[in-house]
Amino acid sequence: MESKLKAIEEVLTHYRYYQNIPGMAVSIVAEQEIVYSRGFGISALDSEYATVTPNTIFSIQDVTTNFTALSLVHLEENTSFKLDIPIVEYLPYFRTKSGAYDQITTRHILSHTAGFPENVGVVLLLDEGFRRFAKDMPEYRSLFNRFPNIEETVANMQTREDLTRYFANVELADIPGENWVYAPEAYVIAADVLEKVSGLTWEAYVEKYILTPFGMNRTFINPVFDANENDVAEYYMKAIDQPISVPMPRNDLGAPIGFIYSTANDMATYMMKQMKKRENILSASGWETMHTPAGKRKNGMGYGLGWSIKQRNGRKVVEHAGRYLGVSSFITMMPEHEFGIALLCNMDMIQLGKLADRMMNIWFR
Repeated sequence: MESKLKAIEEVLTHYRYYQNIPGMAVSIVAEQEIVYSRGFGISALDSEYATVTPNTIFSIQDVTTNFTALSLVHLEENTSFKLDIPIVEYLPYFRTKSGAYDQITTRHILSHTAGFPENVGVVLLLDEGFRRFAKDMPEYRSLFNRFPNIEETVANMQTREDLTRYFANVELADIPGENWVYAPEAYVIAADVLEKVSGLTWEAYVEKYILTPFGMNRTFINPVFDANENDVAEYYMKAIDQPISVPMPRNDLGAPIGFIYSTANDMATYMMKQMKKRENILSASGWETMHTPAGKRKNGMGYGLGWSIKQRNGRKVVEHAGRYLGVSSFITMMPEHEFGIALLCNMDMIQLGKLADRMMNIWFR
């Protein structure tokens, strides 16, 4: 094992250097223990002493959707709620502009097979920091052009029910259940279902049934850290020369689609709990439901509930990436071997999935 870890560390060191990544944290788990855990670089470019550790807090972005999916599978196992009952049975006000909205189920949303288009946009724009920073960037011009009265639109979004109601302006691109299109913004509808059925906010449910039982005491929803907390990453946009500082992601209403903050070590714990599948918050069949493809992707991969699924040398790999302005994250598990990797960094446009593949090649060579 020692030689493997040494080779992996060399890959990580070189990768961070050549990609000019300010800071990166890594944890590797094998057979229910953390076998490697280290930080590389610094969490803030204006402080050479702000070294990254495995306990540095990073935004995990889209990996957050795992927690939302897990919450709803947990809700099904512990209440009369059913993932396959149409959402209108739980949210009578749910509509889309066109298409068979009355056939959409929570399972469809969690597996990205509900028929929604890829970029709805409105949930993303609730992040005020992003809205102000990106409004003049050419790559986001088409997004802002769809919302000429964006401040008025945002002002009308006060609850997750408001976000669900907004989807009455969205045309379905496919018949529910037929095709896979990555549409994470629809997860706010699933969170609305969770809140209406459970009587708890999404935040309270995740805290009560996931973070606390798993002992993830350095995982937070939106940046609501203690005033004395200083081991928190700042974020940077990849540039030709030096990385450009960007605002910290924050989106209170949109939290279920990407605004959990965590550490490499906490994400290692999260993976170990899922791979153990015993004495856990879900039954073994519940975990298997999440890790079994419910939607087929064009590249031959599958998608479960909050997880991308693929095969590696005949063995199942369960993983998810997180991407945002200033953020790259990736977690991947091979449950059959109880092996997993968590990679978090504070710069965008970093292909951590390819890096994780290189690490797996070394481990299983």
